[in-house]
Amino acid sequence: MTDRLKPLFGGLAPGLVALEKKAAAAQSLSDRVRRELTEALRPHLVAATRRGDDLVVIMDSAAWTPRVRYGAQSLKERLQAGGEPPIGKVLVKVRGK
Repeated sequence: MTDRLKPLFGGLAPGLVALEKKAAAAQSLSDRVRRELTEALRPHLVAATRRGDDLVVIMDSAAWTPRVRYGAQSLKERLQAGGEPPIGKVLVKVRGK
């Protein structure tokens, strides 16, 4: 029975490895951004990701987005000083429900 399923699952391994690497990179970026946020903002960060040159910061509530936007330039500078590739804009979004 497993021989019949080999062709079905045979090509998945490389895709799964690539997906795992992308997930790890996203988690790592979120962790770096969380460390650079103020203590009050850290628990409200949902995720951070790159969209081209831009950094997208996703917060759990619209109440926190102005504070992140206000400190965006400083956040960008600290991340780049820590080795993050150049960041164009910092976009702040709210997690969709």
